[in-house]
Amino acid sequence: TLEPRRLKARCLAGSKISPTRASRHRAATLVSPTFVQSLRAMDAPKASPPAALAKDKAEALRAFLDAQPPGAGGEEVLQAWGRLYDEAMRGVVVQTVSGPSDDDANPVFPYEKLQAVIGDGGNWKWPRMWQRLDELERRGAAYRDGERLNFGQPNKNTGIVPQRVLVVGGGPIGLRLAIELRLGGHQVTVVEKRREVRDAEGALQQLGFTNRINRPHMWNFVRNDLARLNGKDFMSREACYPVFTEPETSSIGIDELQVLLLKNMLLLGCDFRLGVQYDDAKVAPDPQTGRPAWAVQCTYDGQAAERFGMEDGRNTQFFDVLIGCDGPRSRVRETQTKHFGKVEKRKFMDCVGIVVNVRKVGRKRLRQMGFESGLEPGDMNRSKLVFPEMFKRLAEEADADVEQLIYYKASHHNYAILVPKRADLVKHGLSGKVYTFARGRENAAADGQTEEKGKLRAYCRRVLQVAGIPVDDEAENGGFVDAPNDCMAFDFAECWNTKRSIVFDVPPPGHDAGRAGERADGDAVPLVGLCGDALMEPFWPQGLGLKRGWHAIMDTCYAVDNLYNRACSARLLGRIPEEVSWQEHCLALREQVNANFEMCNRLLVAEELAKGEYSQKGPVMMQLRKIFQDAEQPAFEVEIDPWTRYAPLEKQRGDEWKLHMRDPKWQHPRVAKAIAMKLYYDEVCGGGARGELRYSGKALVSVGSRAAPHSAAAGGCGGAVAAGVRRSVAEGG
Repeated sequence: TLEPRRLKARCLAGSKISPTRASRHRAATLVSPTFVQSLRAMDAPKASPPAALAKDKAEALRAFLDAQPPGAGGEEVLQAWGRLYDEAMRGVVVQTVSGPSDDDANPVFPYEKLQAVIGDGGNWKWPRMWQRLDELERRGAAYRDGERLNFGQPNKNTGIVPQRVLVVGGGPIGLRLAIELRLGGHQVTVVEKRREVRDAEGALQQLGFTNRINRPHMWNFVRNDLARLNGKDFMSREACYPVFTEPETSSIGIDELQVLLLKNMLLLGCDFRLGVQYDDAKVAPDPQTGRPAWAVQCTYDGQAAERFGMEDGRNTQFFDVLIGCDGPRSRVRETQTKHFGKVEKRKFMDCVGIVVNVRKVGRKRLRQMGFESGLEPGDMNRSKLVFPEMFKRLAEEADADVEQLIYYKASHHNYAILVPKRADLVKHGLSGKVYTFARGRENAAADGQTEEKGKLRAYCRRVLQVAGIPVDDEAENGGFVDAPNDCMAFDFAECWNTKRSIVFDVPPPGHDAGRAGERADGDAVPLVGLCGDALMEPFWPQGLGLKRGWHAIMDTCYAVDNLYNRACSARLLGRIPEEVSWQEHCLALREQVNANFEMCNRLLVAEELAKGEYSQKGPVMMQLRKIFQDAEQPAFEVEIDPWTRYAPLEKQRGDEWKLHMRDPKWQHPRVAKAIAMKLYYDEVCGGGARGELRYSGKALVSVGSRAAPHSAAAGGCGGAVAAGVRRSVAEGG
């Protein structure tokens, strides 16, 4: 069982459609026969896993899901994953539409093996978790024709050639990029050098990769994306509140975001290597084919070397694609300058951005501090231009010349951003130096003990208290969280960005460097790219980091997916693939990649994507209203296709939709998927007094070399679903 009927519409974006009998029958007539056949396959009896293994893995899964900030970070998640997905689980075989799974010939995602062994584990949320993971859209080699989870939709990109991809950096952008690449069938490895270091007493000496608690602004399409990635189940109720229920000031902690994405990435089979530092990469072409690869030099610390069977110290590994998601001072960008060009510096006003994290204050103490209601103030985003009286009061009572103040309530602390003039900091006895997170990461123990850091805390306390934000002087660290997250200052006198986002020059498939007449490809370059702050350092008080970062993720996947896909360039050129030469393909793809980068830089975001929902006057809603009387607006989910994300390209596609709409038989792909999903959910949510959902995943074949016994009772809802679909199709004509 999953959830009450009143929540059924929220199970999936696009399923919020009237469940009337007439509309269900009409929907059934519009569903593809392949989809119906995939539901019938759910009738087959399933094998039962060994009881001890199922119980052990259910407990391990619970520990894995419960590991989240502030009690646990990324390293605890990785430890829990090691216990959950061990050799026994890797040896599990499940049934797919193309036969038993095989890690080489017919691979499945780790979560599909886990589900076959654990099932619902006695937890009502877990079937919903498995279902949402099923609904993540596959493409390329990850797509299996005839699977129920496709909802009758075709493979969006059949021309993907799977690549070995190295992603450098385990921040939010690197993790989300790894997820999307994995859904395209690519082999993805993420390396992250930042590991926590503690002394013998357990005191933190060096921060790890998930210790940042800053809270970037959450945009509508990013929030929809996190909901699709089990955000409401993988995150605690307290952590979910500011993300999914505060539309105007929605925010998320960087640590919370990283842990959420890390769990998804592991469940989908990405290889995450902690304690591994990227050093350099050289082009290493294959002597026979001329196809270039990256010979990447990485330094493994002792723990990583033992964990992954590598040498302690520097190792060389080979990858087809190299992507730097390693922040504004990117090592990938530094070592590949000849490909990306010199870094451009953008000048801003002479301001310093200060991040402040203060401790939560209880209701009783709030009343003692003068907050009569015992409640914290609401979120705020104020600038001097719009709220001159407030900033005049800050100048008079706090003696602070501040340009902007942002305040977000979070689950376990409160977060603020101050943007003062540098001269104002100097006026208050501060040198104007910055106290960056990078410096704090290097020496966490000493960071909070400097004299200037104390002055910075005092400055922030005065500003926040005058602004009506509670800071309890009597609490530990004067009301601030522990250093270095208590307060950090960032210099915005200048920010950096690169001239090019992605570079490649590869020979065509089947190329033979030794064949007469073939070019030697001595200048061939495997694909290398930058993403997130490594590509473009944002002016983050405006909250643009995640907005640009998510587009850069999808743009990178567009380039990697279509690197060898001549059909993509043929569409760009308005020709058929057979007429497009390899040079024309590379040129067309390169031009589109550069255009995507420019639109990302200028934030030319499509209107529907920005709002996070489909327009009432657009083709999706027009067609849905013709089929369902009270059709609601489905959530708009971000896709790789740049024509769905960027306004100039959306206008081109919109004009094409207008022509398609004249054909009464034409159906928008999103509408076709919504119909199939509605039919599925109407059937599987139809049983029980509360309308609970019954989930059925891939059947277990064997555990290790032992075949699991079959149980007719383990068939789940397959028979009911298939029978219901057959009944609806028959009744609907």
